[in-house]
Amino acid sequence: MKKGTLFLFILFVFSSALISGCCNCGKSINEERILNGYISVVGNEPFTRLALNMDDNKVFILECSDELKKELWGKQGSYYSIMYKESKVESGMPILIVEKAVPINKKSN
Repeated sequence: MKKGTLFLFILFVFSSALISGCCNCGKSINEERILNGYISVVGNEPFTRLALNMDDNKVFILECSDELKKELWGKQGSYYSIMYKESKVESGMPILIVEKAVPINKKSN
């Protein structure tokens, strides 16, 4: 009886660890890779780059397709939701590899 109880206890602990390790706490993968902010340009000519200025003053450089870059370049100051597939850091600046950019209306407080 003691071995059976020990086996069930170990099975319960292992199952609990497995389930909690796989839990994403209600967030999908895409939700974690979406940031909102204002489109801007940083740097000096001829080295300017598109960026996302967030409400908490964080700035992310945006790397995207030429088509999207052209669209965003003309939308400086607009509020966008940026879906990115990867982030990296180069020369101390965070960079987002952009998959999609969607304009959104920012609600005023």
